[in-house]
Amino acid sequence: MNIARWLPGVAALRTYKASYLPHDLAAGLALGAVMVPVGLAYGELAGLPLAGLYGSMLPLLAYALFGSSRQLIVGPDTAMAALVAIAVVPLAPGDPGRLALLAAALGVMVGGLCLLGGVLRLGFVANFLSKPVIVGFMHGLALVIAVAQLPKVLGLKSQGATTLEQAVSLLHRLADTNLTALAIGAGTFAVILLCRRFVPMIPGAVVALAGSGLAVVLFHLDVAVVGSVPTGLPGLSLPAISLGDFEALLPIALVAALLSFSDTVVTARAFAARNRYRVDANQELLAIGVANLVSGLSQGLPISASDSRTAVAEAAGGRTQVTSIVAAVVVAGVMLWLAGFLYHLPAAALGGLLMASAWSLCDAGEFRRLWRFRGISLAGALVTLAGVVALGVMEGILIGVVFSLVLLLRALAFPPDAVLGRTPDGSWHDPAFRPDAARVPGLLVYRFTAPLFFANCALFRDRIEALVAAAPQPLAGVVIDGGALQDVDLMGCETLSELYGELHERGIQLVFGDLRDRVRRDIERGLQFEAETDQDVTFASVAAAADAVLKRAG
Repeated sequence: MNIARWLPGVAALRTYKASYLPHDLAAGLALGAVMVPVGLAYGELAGLPLAGLYGSMLPLLAYALFGSSRQLIVGPDTAMAALVAIAVVPLAPGDPGRLALLAAALGVMVGGLCLLGGVLRLGFVANFLSKPVIVGFMHGLALVIAVAQLPKVLGLKSQGATTLEQAVSLLHRLADTNLTALAIGAGTFAVILLCRRFVPMIPGAVVALAGSGLAVVLFHLDVAVVGSVPTGLPGLSLPAISLGDFEALLPIALVAALLSFSDTVVTARAFAARNRYRVDANQELLAIGVANLVSGLSQGLPISASDSRTAVAEAAGGRTQVTSIVAAVVVAGVMLWLAGFLYHLPAAALGGLLMASAWSLCDAGEFRRLWRFRGISLAGALVTLAGVVALGVMEGILIGVVFSLVLLLRALAFPPDAVLGRTPDGSWHDPAFRPDAARVPGLLVYRFTAPLFFANCALFRDRIEALVAAAPQPLAGVVIDGGALQDVDLMGCETLSELYGELHERGIQLVFGDLRDRVRRDIERGLQFEAETDQDVTFASVAAAADAVLKRAG
């Protein structure tokens, strides 16, 4: 049981079916063929080509052992590579050795944070990034990656600290575009998307990169190429960084850990639902933590789940975690004996591959969904997107999260409310949704749909006082629909007590219907209605409370 709890992959291997092996081997070979060029491309994006390949070996083995998903494939991805390129590269200007050290340290820190979260069972933290923030971030990140890769595809150089500045600088240099590089980059982009759309069984990235490398060799094309890639496997070492570096990397690691885990859980749940099994969010937090830890220890990039590579493995017939193990072996084999074949890969082709990855992050339908659901949700996504493009990834995420928190506080401080009416069957509803609900003379039945706490209790009181004052005839009582009060704090209790006293002096009863047990207990702790009157003020339902008020009024 302990093995199954902490190492689901080991438990799965103990019950492995021999009939799965041919499928897992074929899928692992196809996946490994894809992960070599993709890992190299993500490494290029981060400024560390080898780190992308190193992050495509041991992390796969780690996740295969610790992960609760049978299909999920992890490795360097667009978001993690872009985060290193944007947030870590400025910490090591012009020093590849220091950049490699900081990137590895970031992986270790992300792994440590995820492991700590897994031990503390903080899997729910994945829900802290709201949908608008995620949508805005992903589309902003797609633009950041596309603009960052345009110099490779166009054969130009760009300047500027932000994506906006880089795009403007490229516009002024378009006349100097290298048409050969543009053709290679655009061709790679098109082949990958066409294969993904029409023949998903064919690894478009492998086809496009192999074809572009062959074209460079046969036609002696004058374009930038990857060049020599050192052979061999990475050693294991703990990155030694200073306290200042740790402090600089910590906020980046927090964002990376949240993004990595959120992406992992979303992808794992999607594939698990399609294959009719469940994943454990806290176990996924542990698994992605171990995978990031070993990636950092082996000089790899921080890693996350990859929906595209997971889809490749599933489409190729992968059934279990053995697919990841085979793919890791394939990548290691290339690093040991076949690295020389990567020499002639054109940089423009890698740029096209990354732009295809950025394209896969985009979904215009998400913006339409946000607009149809609630306009302010679309505003949150657009604010995040603009922040990522104009200011930077970290700043954009922070702006989006702050915007979401402001919207949340606004919703809590100004919640929806309603004056309820009675329907012919005796139940109470909002007339806006039930036209047959009619108000009862002499009675105010009020619903306040939110926790009653310090930020909105004044509004609650003001609203009831205004409704009492505006009543067309004297009121016998005010009934609060307690089912909509999810919580109450001490200030909320004091507000209820004061309101009760004011209404009581005017001969108006204040009663509650359908209070939740915990809210009833908190209200009783905060004040004692029954100490001031010999009449009940809480009832099992709104209907019972209303009937009691009308009966007392005669």
